[in-house]
Amino acid sequence: MHRSSLSILLPAALICCTAANTLPASLKPEPHQRDPYNWQARHESIVERHKTIKPEYVVIGDSITHRWGGDPIDEDRKMGRPGAAYWDDLFQSHTATNMGFGFDYVDNAYYRVQQGELDGTSPRVIVLLIGTNNIGHRMDTAEQCAANVKAFVQLIRKKCPSSKILILGILPRKEEQLATVISKTNALVSKLQNNKNIFYQDLSPAFTAPGSPLANPSLFSDTVHPNAAGYAKLTEQLKPLLKKIDPKY
Repeated sequence: MHRSSLSILLPAALICCTAANTLPASLKPEPHQRDPYNWQARHESIVERHKTIKPEYVVIGDSITHRWGGDPIDEDRKMGRPGAAYWDDLFQSHTATNMGFGFDYVDNAYYRVQQGELDGTSPRVIVLLIGTNNIGHRMDTAEQCAANVKAFVQLIRKKCPSSKILILGILPRKEEQLATVISKTNALVSKLQNNKNIFYQDLSPAFTAPGSPLANPSLFSDTVHPNAAGYAKLTEQLKPLLKKIDPKY
């Protein structure tokens, strides 16, 4: 090969390598199969759903979102649906897809979207409620979790450029040692908003115990998941936000 040809190919190779390494080191897009959860089956059901159903709204998240209700319903899941009535109340006659997956890190949600869950759709609003498993299970730092969310938002924007994105802050938990990292993560993630097509809202004040940064026990069934009253509160908080950013809601 001539030297001139080599000089052309080398910069191109460097560009390719740079593009391949733009994700933060803490983000590892991959599926998971945490028993008894059939992650792959749910992923496939959403991909199939979006071939024929084009949702006006999508909520992406982990088990907190999954337990909220809506479609698709997985017959084999053991997550429970304590928020189903409130999901129905939130979206009423609108078409919405629940893209919540139990046990998901931001990494797993990134992989799902990368692998086609939003392909062919253009929701008016995509709601993002995720990150609690990154900091509470994998023990990511606030900086790592926020960097992962930022990369995920960039992917969503690429897949659905005309959609508005509403990022909800990580909800409070009952573990005292996580209060600071939740607060710091939310503060970092809030910087992604531009109030044009990316919006952010921290719902923590509605879910904390009086005078405390920790989760209000009356709104949660365990350390992290809302109970029916919690989902009622979540729906109550989300309604005015959707009205504010989407005139058709």
